[in-house]
Amino acid sequence: MTKAKTKTENQTAEQKRQMEKISQLEKLADRLERMRVGEYVTNLNKTSRLIWLNLVSGIARGVGLTIGATLVIAIIFKIISALVSLNVPFLSELMKDVQDTLQARYHQVHTDIK
Repeated sequence: MTKAKTKTENQTAEQKRQMEKISQLEKLADRLERMRVGEYVTNLNKTSRLIWLNLVSGIARGVGLTIGATLVIAIIFKIISALVSLNVPFLSELMKDVQDTLQARYHQVHTDIK
């Protein structure tokens, strides 16, 4: 009777391990579906689609970088202008020099482009 009981316990333990493995595989499959791995692999195999997506994303990054840099520079320029108008003795002179330098560089670059 002991051998039969041990054999049944071994089968039950083996069944539990198999059920745990199945559960882990189901979780993995669910995660892969949520991550859209299948779509990613499909896109990798379509060269024209991959080129198109990279082109569009590159253009979007370039436009975003340009707009963002322009806004940051404009904000900095406004802050410098405001500091110059406060007439703080040393700071005002320093900011005026920075502002003049920036304007000179801007006009130089702007005339070189034309």
